[in-house]
Amino acid sequence: MPTSVIDVSSLMGAEPSRPSSQRQGENDGKESVSEACAGCKKPQSELTVPLKRCAKCQTQRYCSRDCQKADWKVHKKICGSNQQNKPKTTDFGAMPKPAGNFFSNLVQDDFLHSLSENDTYIRLIDSYRMRVEDDYKFAADPHGLYDNEDPLEDFQKFLGLAQARKGLLPKWWNGDKRKACERLATDSKQWAFIGAAIEKSDIMEHYGDNLMPMKIRLLAEKIYGKRVQGGL
Repeated sequence: MPTSVIDVSSLMGAEPSRPSSQRQGENDGKESVSEACAGCKKPQSELTVPLKRCAKCQTQRYCSRDCQKADWKVHKKICGSNQQNKPKTTDFGAMPKPAGNFFSNLVQDDFLHSLSENDTYIRLIDSYRMRVEDDYKFAADPHGLYDNEDPLEDFQKFLGLAQARKGLLPKWWNGDKRKACERLATDSKQWAFIGAAIEKSDIMEHYGDNLMPMKIRLLAEKIYGKRVQGGL
């Protein structure tokens, strides 16, 4: 399965920690707990990238998405309470905004109808994966791989909503096709694996289409019936 390359500069939409050289006068060269990755425990001075804050509570810091995912099971118990005491700082302005009807016209209700069965499965899966990423990054709303050990249940809810949208799925779609889509989504050897995170750049590179991220985002909007909360 292709490995998703994570751009840590955009991880969690947070500001980087200050370089250790700027902190020497403040703490006499000693690293505090807050200046170490909550996942691997490495201090900023031993890392080659700046630490990033959790987008939801803005207190816990991580050096990579993998470390944040590994720590989420523990951190989620206190993340919500921390966030209640913090002003909302998520940069919703970073979300792409539609211009007139141009983007809306990119994805009609029959967007999936001209695709092969396998390509239909992959578009649905990637639409879901992109939405999971956007909800986590821009709305501090972790679900799927960011909230469960097994994201299949969350993906099944997504497919259920897709089936409820009249005319969205091709006429050949049925229970067996849905199971085939779920099998593909849970195959860790495949590109369309719901256990792996993706970003906008991954989608553009994979499809060779700079508009594909917007297309699958709009598809997810049709399925969920709403945009990323607070994002647009």
